[in-house]
Parts: sequence; structure tokens; C-alpha cells
Amino acid sequence: MPVAFILVETKLGRVDEVLNRLLQVEEVTEAYSVAGPYAVVAKVETDSFEKLVKVIPEKVHTIEGITKTLTLVAFGTGKEFRTDACDLALELGRRGDMEGLYALCRSCRQLKYCAHGARVITYGI
Repeated sequence: MPVAFILVETKLGRVDEVLNRLLQVEEVTEAYSVAGPYAVVAKVETDSFEKLVKVIPEKVHTIEGITKTLTLVAFGTGKEFRTDACDLALELGRRGDMEGLYALCRSCRQLKYCAHGARVITYGI
């Protein structure tokens, strides 16, 4: 899923208006007013890069009150979502040690990025 972060400068006194308009754009999943050289940071997510490159100029840049933007296209989180089990979870599953598997997944720092661990904790599988 392509993601971009847009740093937004606004006209004086228009931060709240711009922020609210950004949040009305379907592809803007998060937006915050911030301190610093930019007034707003917005996160845009689409299901294709082709849509991403259309959303920004067609839906974001057309918002009244925006004076300048800087778009940062994300390449990855460094912690990509996984659906398969890690090696230790596979071994515990092969041995039938469901208590050990549950404990492993429950304590894993990567749980929020792991569909396998989420299934183990939710359904016991």
C-alpha cells in the first residue's frame, strides 16, 4: 500500500481550516497540526502508486489556504507486516507446544506486524 507524508505550509490563520479539509479527503488517513517550519503533517494511503500521484495534486494541492507542500513517499517501515510464523513459532507449533507458542507470540515486540501471532493469541492456532 503506497504511503506518502505531506508537510504543509498554510496561509496565516488557516491551519485549522486546512487541517479539517485534509481530513475530509478519503485517502488522508491521519493529519496533525505541528510546530516547526510546517503547520500540518498529513498521511496519505492509497492502494496503488498511480492513485497516490493523482490524489496529491488533485485533492490535496487544491485545498484553499495551502501555500506550499513537501511530499515524502514512504518506501517501507523497516518492520513489514508478515503472515507466516517466525522460526521459533514454527518449531513450537511442530512440537505441539501451544502454551509456549502463545507465550512467545504474546511477548513478541513484532506482534502488531504479525498476522500469525495475532491468530495464535485470538484463536489459539
